[in-house]
Amino acid sequence: MDLEHLIQLDHEWTLALNGSDSIFWDNVMFTYTNTFSWTLVIITLLVIIFKNNTMRQGFIILLTMILLIAVADRLCSGLVKPLVARWRPTQDPELMYLVDVVRGYRGGLYGFFSGHACNTMCMATFLSWLFRYRSVTITLVFWSLSTTFTRIYLGVHHLGDILVGFTIGVILGTLFYFLMTYTMKRLGGSGKMISSSFTPTGYLVDDMHILLTVIFANYILVTAFAMFLSF
Repeated sequence: MDLEHLIQLDHEWTLALNGSDSIFWDNVMFTYTNTFSWTLVIITLLVIIFKNNTMRQGFIILLTMILLIAVADRLCSGLVKPLVARWRPTQDPELMYLVDVVRGYRGGLYGFFSGHACNTMCMATFLSWLFRYRSVTITLVFWSLSTTFTRIYLGVHHLGDILVGFTIGVILGTLFYFLMTYTMKRLGGSGKMISSSFTPTGYLVDDMHILLTVIFANYILVTAFAMFLSF
């Protein structure tokens, strides 16, 4: 299969997944795609991290997360997007009039690769390594997939942009986690916990349940807000 054929398939799949005739789903997707709508989850994550670590370890983890997002963002928006210069579907002269656009939102000119896909999968991967709790890992991956799907729905990314973003996100999230653990060991970090009350990396299982509750409650709140906007 040559590159031209792959690009054509990418266009077809993107158009198939893009948009709907539902004002409700337009509002849901437009709300989900906004980072601000996940503020409650972000605050809960920070509380759990600092609660289950020393202050120094907490700041190292926080600094690593900030650097991870900064590197992912610069790699995507600062290097690859202007270098590859692949149109977003909403900006592509061949597709822009075939794409469903919500609230006139078209994004910037270029979309390869997806910053949303890379950033959310970076964090999902990093936090999955950090917590080592299966249901949290599944939920975080679902969060990355669902929030990133909004980018296709809104027409601002091709499916291929998303898949490449996911791949790079997994690589960066894993790389930064192990660089962080190496740094912590050099500084004298704590070992694994041997107890059913803790995850293998020392996080309280009760805190993992709290995190899951907050994530799902946030989905309900965001959906309820979107429903309110639909009336």
